Amino acid sequence: MKSLTFVGIVLLAVFIASGVPVYADEIIGGGQGYFEITSSPSYGSVYFDGSYRGTTPVTVTVATEGTPSHQIRVTKDGYQDWEQTYNGNPFQGETIHINADLIFIPITIPTTPPVGSGKGYYSISSSPSGASVYFDGSYKGLSPVTVTVPTTGTPGHTISLSLSGYQTWSQTYSGNPGEGQTVYVNAYLTPVQSYGSVSVTSSPSGATATLDGGNSQSTPCTFNNVVAGSHTVQVNMPGYQTWTGTTTVYNSQNSQVYASLTPHSPGTGSIYAVSTPQGAGVYVDSRYYGPAPQIAAGLSPGYHQVRLSLSGFQDWNGNIYVESGKTTTVTQQLSVSPTQYPTSAPGTGTITVNSNPSGAGVYVDNGYIGITPLTVPSVQPGSHVVMVSQTGYASWQATVQVQSGQVTPVDATLSLQPTTAPTKSAPEVPLILLSISAFVLFLRRKED
Repeated sequence: MKSLTFVGIVLLAVFIASGVPVYADEIIGGGQGYFEITSSPSYGSVYFDGSYRGTTPVTVTVATEGTPSHQIRVTKDGYQDWEQTYNGNPFQGETIHINADLIFIPITIPTTPPVGSGKGYYSISSSPSGASVYFDGSYKGLSPVTVTVPTTGTPGHTISLSLSGYQTWSQTYSGNPGEGQTVYVNAYLTPVQSYGSVSVTSSPSGATATLDGGNSQSTPCTFNNVVAGSHTVQVNMPGYQTWTGTTTVYNSQNSQVYASLTPHSPGTGSIYAVSTPQGAGVYVDSRYYGPAPQIAAGLSPGYHQVRLSLSGFQDWNGNIYVESGKTTTVTQQLSVSPTQYPTSAPGTGTITVNSNPSGAGVYVDNGYIGITPLTVPSVQPGSHVVMVSQTGYASWQATVQVQSGQVTPVDATLSLQPTTAPTKSAPEVPLILLSISAFVLFLRRKED
């Protein structure tokens, strides 16, 4: 018994002298085997079945009859953890060699780019396009144009756009775009308003002249405060064919329009359509004749289908009988229809225009749109000029801001223009009595 104890002490001394760590639980249960664990690079921390066993290289002693599965993990700063499961145990006195090949984790050292190396961009466009672009006072070309700037340059930039016939657009942007970033700039240019006049004469005179389907006057006449641009003039008179023409109005100038009316062929009649409010489109037998009040002449005798149509009101339809050589008058009060906003295109807004009185002509950015009440869909976002005009009233004008997906209401109250009272004609009764007296005197002389 004493000899066995002595042998055990000797073996323990041999293990200690060899530098192999010895754990009490590893020599319990019979024979022992060994796991020799190394790493590349060395000095990795070794964890065997969850227990720390030192740094590589290290030898771990296990019982040959112990649990036949082991979890080995090696860690080292700057390297990825290495881990492996080993199934089985070494035999009596066997050494199993395991090497952990550690993977280095590269260290990224942030570098400061040199001044001016990074670039950002300003993408500049305009509506309408073709405007001159100035970036910090320097000309960069016609819109659309892209301007490149250094991300580390002087922060803050002023962008200006100019186009003939439009107000100069300018805006300041703070900071700089980031590396590879694009700042999008879209300038909506506002037209510079200018006005002229249109004078209309006709043969024969006394015809009704209508400008852009809105204002109407008796020829000869002059339409004042007309927005510069292209306009349509229509002249009609009972017994004559309707005359239609276009004219261009220039700033502070008068445009002359002369209409020579052609009589209708004998054997036809006419329909004179009047709507309240005025300005309804007049259709006879599906043919459009213009805005009311309107003459539809050259019609064959008999019944004709008449339709009056005006935005915001219910259509009126009727069968009207036309006699040869005569004009039949149709006067209708239109009924208001439920308000419905037409669908606008994506990214646009809507303008609704009402006037007091209704039936006035509507112009948006110099372009004739229609008669109030009116809904204008698919308007580009930004600033727009709305003008409302009607015969006998002063023109009404305002600048409105339109936003995408929203309805912008415009309400115009028109003011009457001063009028000169017409000169009263002499009474007709004395003239009639004088005519009767002359006739009686003539009969008496004849009898004598």
